[in-house]
Amino acid sequence: MLGAVVDLPDTGGVVLTGRLARTAQPWLADHAVFDTVLVPGTGLVELALRAGDQVGCPVLDELTINAPLVLPTDGGLALRVTVDAADDSGARTLGIWSRPDDATDWTRHAEGVLVRQAGADPAAADLTEWPPAGAEPVDLDGLYDRLRDHGYGYGPVFQGLRAVWRRGDGDAAEVWAEAALPEVAAADAPRFLLHPALLDAALHANLVDEGAGDTPLPFSWRGVTLHAAHAAALRIRISPATGDKLAVTVADGHGNPVATIDQVVARPVAADALGAAARSRHRHLYEVTWQPVPTPAAATDDWTALDIDAELPEPAPDTVVVTLDPPGTPPAAVHEATERLLGLLHRWLTHPGYAHSTLALLTRDAVGAGDTPVDPAAAALWGLVRAAEAEHPGRFVLVDTDAPGTTHLAAALATGEPEVAVRDGQLLVPRLARLPVDTTADSPWPVDGTVLITGGLGGLGSLVARHLVTRHGVRRLLLTGRSGAATPGAAELVADLTAAGADVTVAACDVADRDAVAALLAGHPLGAVVHAAGTAENALVDALTPAQLHRVLRPKVDAAWHLHDLTRDHDLTAFVLFSSSAGWVAGAGQGNYAAANLFLDALAQRRRADGLPATSLAFGLWATGTGMGGHLDDADLHRMRRLGMPAMTTDEGLELFDAAVAAGRATAVPVRVDLDALRRRTDALPAVLRGLVRTPARPTAGAAPAGGPPLAQRLAGLSDTDRETLLLDLVRTHAAAVLGFPGPASVEPGRAFKDLGFDSLAAVEFRNVLSTVTGLRLPATLVFDHPEPTALARALKAELVVPDADPAGAVLADLDRLEKALAEVPGDEHARLTARLEAVLRGWQDRAGRPDDDTPHDYESATDEELFDVLENELGIS
Repeated sequence: MLGAVVDLPDTGGVVLTGRLARTAQPWLADHAVFDTVLVPGTGLVELALRAGDQVGCPVLDELTINAPLVLPTDGGLALRVTVDAADDSGARTLGIWSRPDDATDWTRHAEGVLVRQAGADPAAADLTEWPPAGAEPVDLDGLYDRLRDHGYGYGPVFQGLRAVWRRGDGDAAEVWAEAALPEVAAADAPRFLLHPALLDAALHANLVDEGAGDTPLPFSWRGVTLHAAHAAALRIRISPATGDKLAVTVADGHGNPVATIDQVVARPVAADALGAAARSRHRHLYEVTWQPVPTPAAATDDWTALDIDAELPEPAPDTVVVTLDPPGTPPAAVHEATERLLGLLHRWLTHPGYAHSTLALLTRDAVGAGDTPVDPAAAALWGLVRAAEAEHPGRFVLVDTDAPGTTHLAAALATGEPEVAVRDGQLLVPRLARLPVDTTADSPWPVDGTVLITGGLGGLGSLVARHLVTRHGVRRLLLTGRSGAATPGAAELVADLTAAGADVTVAACDVADRDAVAALLAGHPLGAVVHAAGTAENALVDALTPAQLHRVLRPKVDAAWHLHDLTRDHDLTAFVLFSSSAGWVAGAGQGNYAAANLFLDALAQRRRADGLPATSLAFGLWATGTGMGGHLDDADLHRMRRLGMPAMTTDEGLELFDAAVAAGRATAVPVRVDLDALRRRTDALPAVLRGLVRTPARPTAGAAPAGGPPLAQRLAGLSDTDRETLLLDLVRTHAAAVLGFPGPASVEPGRAFKDLGFDSLAAVEFRNVLSTVTGLRLPATLVFDHPEPTALARALKAELVVPDADPAGAVLADLDRLEKALAEVPGDEHARLTARLEAVLRGWQDRAGRPDDDTPHDYESATDEELFDVLENELGIS
């Protein structure tokens, strides 16, 4: 399945490539689930082990399947297995990817870790005693017919199970089995380390008594160690491990060790989900899922509770907890609560004594992490705090609960996660995951009814208007904007839509004004609503004014609430809100916008809970030069690409619009995500992105940059000059990356950061990166306090290098290093070095005995090199 291998010299990684198709691997057609042909999990294990052999990491420490690898009926799939460079322990992260022949985007199907260390003892996989004593044979008559009723469509190559024995009852039972490849496939065994069809067939022994309704497939693997390759027949033992995990021992047909698998976990798969995954080609459609995390064993309630309007106490506690409870109903509650929170954030971020404290914000029902109704006003507060966290990583924690009081707060804070939801006592964290879509779903857009598009005369609204008419056959449009028909480009848009067969009405309406919306709706019975109006006024949270906050909230929050409330009695087929991924990621500099858009997401969830149609689309950046991204320059676009969220084209955005609406969820996140760019990020990933790539936990003080010891430790072994050189290189390298320059040489050491192109957002990002690589908590004003690279490098040195309080000890340490170096000197150099060392010693003894500096030199015993030194330094002769 794999062919070429490509080394990546710049990263130390490896890429293995291949191709899958029913014509190239016809045996794969014998593995179908719910009539969908997909590569078995054992096939992904085979790919991972192949990659491990290639890079000298033969043990598959873990492998998690993210998405089924579906084989298309026609054509094929390009296959890639990526292996990252080894970390400090020698482990390597891998990913398994595919791309259809007619597509440009890659799907990641599995991710895992390869390690070098020895796995399980081969002796533990010895199954020469056969059949096992005390095991009872199991009748296999009609097994594959029964499995077919459960959705498993196994053809001849995968029907290799020959015999099964069981010992024990219930969850404690052990299972033994024999499996063999049919003659048609046996000749292929030498081409595989462990033929996927053979191992898969052997694992069918665990499906013999599968209950009605379940169709489990392997979901994750841990501790896979291969002891021998190319087996054509297997003996296997399946033993219960912990919980729903199974341990598997694999031997060849004679009982000799073949493989040991510490854990296999299976999960049921649904026919509709698998079919949707097979049909979906929208690789950039995601949803936010809330995933459980273990409850920490050690958790304390060591915090100080504070009212939102109170002054910060002195001295600063390590952790301050503020409960946020928005009063009243939207939109007034949102404006009041966010302004009060903004005041608290200003006090927190500008107080020098709280630079190393953590502010924990406690909310109730602000996120859709369970079955309880979501409070849209509380959700807006999360957006504002998320932006503050993006600008000042590590200084905030958000905790949402479904119960009053501070129950489970200590455990939530002890997780180390910046965002935690508590539901029925369980701790949950947000993670972005792919959202499968059935593109055959019926269109929700009314052909005869009127579709209202707010902000429909410009930006993304006008794109959607054209799309609904040309793609979905919508014939009646009501387009609003603050300036109505006077909006630039409105006349051309209406002319184009009319020529396409649409009846278009244009209205000047401030949709944040409830009375204006009521008057608008009175004359136009609606069939669907698209709320695309909005505005942006970017500012860092510590500089954001209440006026800027309210101006951005009005066209989002107020307008959406009025549309929601005033259309309750309309027979709508769709109610679509244009939200933004800024509410979840990349919200730095957009605290007001993030708050407004999280309100939209929560409003959609509330409407769905009430039985009303609603879809909120948290779009990423569109590369259209219009809408909220219209003000971005090349530096901003570079920043988004480097952060792993590049802009999407208009065609991509409209396809994702259709796919997200068809998904039938309250919320969706259509956003381009560059996983390779996420892996290259040197700052801490936002919490919601951590499920997409394998990343280390939050860095701690003195944390080591990738590939080396902690920075402070590296500096301790250098001279003062070398320290300044290293830190200046570090500053210039990361400044160039943030600004999109080709390399550190483009950053002049003495040139002011502001002249290099740093704005406030770039300065914050630069500070965050340096905080990560140095392990220091640096101020947001870093590039203003130290306005050019040389000054900043010296400031970092002052923070990272502890002055040596024992000069003699430092010299002795140098002498220890010198002694080790001398041990490596060849014999023919001994005389020369001995003379030099004796001269240094005499000079030291003379100075130690005479405080003045007129000690005579011993020119008779000095070497030629020492004489020249004297002439140059003391007599000025060169």
